[in-house]
Amino acid sequence: MPAISMAESSKKRTPKTLDHLEIHAQLGGGHIVKHVYTGYEHDSKDVKFNEQGKTQGGEHIQSHLDKNAGLPPMTGKEGAAGENEEEE
Repeated sequence: MPAISMAESSKKRTPKTLDHLEIHAQLGGGHIVKHVYTGYEHDSKDVKFNEQGKTQGGEHIQSHLDKNAGLPPMTGKEGAAGENEEEE
């Protein structure tokens, strides 16, 4: 019986496809956005944001969600919560 080489026995990895994002409060303030992928062989990825909503690299949480979750960009009127409600 011939020996099986490592190349033959290794499985092909599935593509790294984002399944969903989770947003969790972080101890000491801020939030963690957790990227969860469809394939079990891909570890999740945590991106940490401080209380001002920024990463160490300076990216804001809203632009991170826009880019990774496919959210439509916010317009100037939709800034903070409550500002986009119609006045009566």
